[in-house]
Amino acid sequence: MVENVYKFRRITQKIGSFPVLHLSLNFPPPTRIMISVFKRAMSTNSLVTPQWLLQNLNKVRVIDATWMPADAYATEHIPGAAHYSFDYAYFKSEYIKFDLYPPEVFQKYIRLLGVNNNDQVVIYSRGAASGMMFASRAYWTFKVYGFTNVTLLNGGLDAWKAAGGSTNQETVKPQLGNVDIRSLNSEILANFEDIPFNHLAEKHADYIDARIPSQFTGQDPLSATYPGTKAKGSHVTGAINFPMADVIGPNGFLSQEEVDAKIAKLGLTAGNQVYVACNTGIQASVIFTALERSGIKAKLYNGSMTELAYRAPELVNATGK
Repeated sequence: MVENVYKFRRITQKIGSFPVLHLSLNFPPPTRIMISVFKRAMSTNSLVTPQWLLQNLNKVRVIDATWMPADAYATEHIPGAAHYSFDYAYFKSEYIKFDLYPPEVFQKYIRLLGVNNNDQVVIYSRGAASGMMFASRAYWTFKVYGFTNVTLLNGGLDAWKAAGGSTNQETVKPQLGNVDIRSLNSEILANFEDIPFNHLAEKHADYIDARIPSQFTGQDPLSATYPGTKAKGSHVTGAINFPMADVIGPNGFLSQEEVDAKIAKLGLTAGNQVYVACNTGIQASVIFTALERSGIKAKLYNGSMTELAYRAPELVNATGK
C-alpha cells in the first residue's frame, strides 16, 4: 500500500498550478457544470455507530482519514483500514489549499486504497471535533466525486476503542480496487464564481461560515491567519456563523434532533441555495454533513476564506456578529 501511494505521488507533476498525470494521461482542468438542485432533500443517515461497525467490520471497506498528527495512522488504526492521506488526495493550487484533482486522478488514488464500485465505505479519523473533522472532509470528497455508498464512524477512533474495538499497527496492502469516478458533483460543490457575494439575499442564497466565532467576528484579526491580505473585514456580508462545535459533542455528532434545533435558529430561508465555507473547506465539511443529516442540501465552497482573503479581499467586508 505504502509503495503504491509513493508511485502515485511520483507520477504527478505540476503544470502551472494544476497537477496532471505524467506523459500519457494529460487532463485539463475539470469542467464544472452548474445544474439545478433541490434546496431541500430527504435527511441522510450518514453515520454508523461503533457497535454497528464491530458487527460489520468484515463487510465494509474502512478508511482512516486522519491527517494530523502525521504518524497517527502508523501508531494505531482499526484493523484492515487503509489510510486516506490529504497529502495525496488533494493538491494546493493558487488560492485553494485542498483543491480537487480531475476525477480520473482521484479514481487512481482510491483504487490504490482498495475501493470497489460495490463497496460500502466507512470513514473515520481522530483528533479535532471528536474525530469527525478530517473524516467529514473525506466523506464530502467521496460524495463530490459521485461515490455515495459512504458513511462516517460517529466519534471516530476514540469511540471505536471505547466500545471495545481493537487497533493494530499492521501495514494494510489492499488489492487494487475497481471503482469508477466519472465527474464532480456540482450539486454539493461551489466555486468562487458561483456564489453571489454582496447579493446573497436578492439572489436567494444563504452563506454559512463555519469558522470559530472569534475569527468570524474579527476578534482574531484575519491578517493573523492570512498575512498580507488586504481584506478590511472578517467575513462576507450576510454570512451566518455556524461553527462546527455547535454540532459536535464529546462522542461525535450530536443527535439529529439537537442539530435540527440549532439549525432552526440560524434563520435560513426556505428555498434558498445554501453555501457553506470556513478557512480551507475542512470545518465546512462538518457543517455540510450536519445539514445533510437534517435534510438541507448545501454546496461546499472549497476555496473558502483562503481563496477570498487573497483573490477577492474586497468581499471580506463585514465584521462583528
